[in-house]
Amino acid sequence: MTRAAGPARVLYLNPMDYGRNPGVDAIAHGLHHRLERGGVELVVEFTDFADPDWLHAQEAAIRAAIDAGVAGIVLYVLDPAQPAAPAAEARERGLAVVTFERPRYPVNGSLVYPNFNQGVYLADELAGALAPGARVAVIGGPKIVDDEELLAGIVHGVVHSHLELVNDPTLDHYRNQTDVRDGGRETALRVLADFPRLDGLIPFNDETMLGTLDALEETGRAGEMPLVSRNGSPKAVQAVREGRSLGTWDIDCPAIGAAVGELMLRALADPAGMRGELAIGPIGRMLTAATLDGWVPWSERVPQTPLNVGL
Repeated sequence: MTRAAGPARVLYLNPMDYGRNPGVDAIAHGLHHRLERGGVELVVEFTDFADPDWLHAQEAAIRAAIDAGVAGIVLYVLDPAQPAAPAAEARERGLAVVTFERPRYPVNGSLVYPNFNQGVYLADELAGALAPGARVAVIGGPKIVDDEELLAGIVHGVVHSHLELVNDPTLDHYRNQTDVRDGGRETALRVLADFPRLDGLIPFNDETMLGTLDALEETGRAGEMPLVSRNGSPKAVQAVREGRSLGTWDIDCPAIGAAVGELMLRALADPAGMRGELAIGPIGRMLTAATLDGWVPWSERVPQTPLNVGL
């Protein structure tokens, strides 16, 4: 079924349900705002990767979008090999396909993140607060493209900053695979039980860091060690203000969404001319007690207007 004439519509398959992760929400709002400014309507479907059937849900949503006559599809790449077949079908039908992170199948364009660099810089920041040889644990995240690159950068940075990495954060035991605060708490409790003496901690992102703070409070170890994390979410910034976290790397989630929106607008204007083009996401900056002046909350960077949900 083809939709009646009107503004071009683009479908975004959001990888987490709204409200589960503020960074993911802010990315969606940045994408929505940029497309709206370009005269394109964004429609969002939530295919949460916590659902064991998320890939089938994603594939079904893409095929429904093709039938509904959308002009383009935005995918957040979790597995670089998926969803190759429905993405190919969409492009064969003339739809523009743009992705967060680069997949292994052809698309019109992709935004890639400086994940590895940000991980290195997190470790550098922590090393500046510790003595050489200090004992540091790292909490990894889900086994998805951007989080794996970030984790690799963190590990590299820890080792090359002459800190002692006491755990293997690639093991499931030391990963917050839920990507939410409660999962961070559970993982941090395992880390704290395994390592009764730590000098520093790097939870890979802010939600994991907030869960780690919960675990530290629960075990009576609050304030024992400095922590750093990535995203720059409002609650993480507040933790920095309160002295409970050394710092958070603000990746500017609204600008990430806007950058993908820009790629999509270009792909809609010239789909034949954009074949696998890459753009780099913002590098961001470290927010510490010394650099918080001038920080602007994500909600003030782009309007938080309600998302259009469903085709």
